Amino acid sequence: MPRTLKGRFLLVVSLLLIAAVALVLTSCSREDSISSPTSSGGSNVTSALSAQNPNDVALAMRVQNAHTPELMKIPDVVGTGTGVAANGHLAVLVLTRKPGVGNIPASVDGIQTDVRVVGDVVPYAKPGGGTLQCGTSTGNDLECAAGTIGAVVLKSGTKYLLSNNHVYARENAAHAGEREDAPGRYDGKPRCAQTAACGTLSQFVNINFNGSNTIDCAIATMDTSRPTSVAQSGGYTASSTVQAASVGLAVKKSGRTSGLTTGTVQAINVTIQVQYSAGIATFNGQIMTPATFIRSGDSGSLMVTQSGNNPVGLCFAGGSGGSFANPIGPVLQAFGATIATQ
Repeated sequence: MPRTLKGRFLLVVSLLLIAAVALVLTSCSREDSISSPTSSGGSNVTSALSAQNPNDVALAMRVQNAHTPELMKIPDVVGTGTGVAANGHLAVLVLTRKPGVGNIPASVDGIQTDVRVVGDVVPYAKPGGGTLQCGTSTGNDLECAAGTIGAVVLKSGTKYLLSNNHVYARENAAHAGEREDAPGRYDGKPRCAQTAACGTLSQFVNINFNGSNTIDCAIATMDTSRPTSVAQSGGYTASSTVQAASVGLAVKKSGRTSGLTTGTVQAINVTIQVQYSAGIATFNGQIMTPATFIRSGDSGSLMVTQSGNNPVGLCFAGGSGGSFANPIGPVLQAFGATIATQ
């Protein structure tokens, strides 16, 4: 081949090789871009997680716990939970004070988030009728308020009335031996008039306004001069067999204000900020149900399963978009007590 033609041939071959290499590099770059996870948005969500799969639930709860501190720093975010989104898949619920809260990620660690507006969450003891029976009005004699007798519990062979700290112990301000009334004085006639005694404050768990909480609870020694039924005003008797809450669990309660209501558990492992008169307290490991499940005055109500009447939680607070309960297990453990069935 003549030198001139040979030079041209080598030049063409070189250009073709360079083009081929560029094409390969471009293709690799595009493939990497498509396969790389994005930093935010729905495209980073992992495969669908099911509320019926315990491993999926545990994973969602771990992710929720890991991201709760940063989510709670977003203005008007008041809590988080593990629940089910509208698409039926497990999600990290972000609980807000109002609609339209910005800067909430679409997903965290591959788990989708779902925003729920719950409003300002407050304890549900005020205000409060009823007889001395579980699910009816009660309260501390030193304040004009009313909550609910949740259950009769048995501790070392003695029966006690169970309700919330903010119902019986005045948000930590009470002392053992203070008089408890039924109905609560808010239901006195005229309102705030002294009502009949039902017992005396025996023990309560302090609400920590500078740290985390799990339970808002108190027990009162029963006034033996007043016959007390362990049956709920809703027409059933709670079992002594505790059941852990799960997303979708069908539950019911009997309360001073709204009486017998039913619903399903919307979220578990909830972290929520509650606005008490003494300050804001953060609760972890809580149970969330629809806002219609309890109303003001239903604090202390015992949440049980619709089937079997197994105790699940102790209702204590709510807002415009949700109701909240302590898990009943830690409540009973705090007092070394069980639910009395007779």
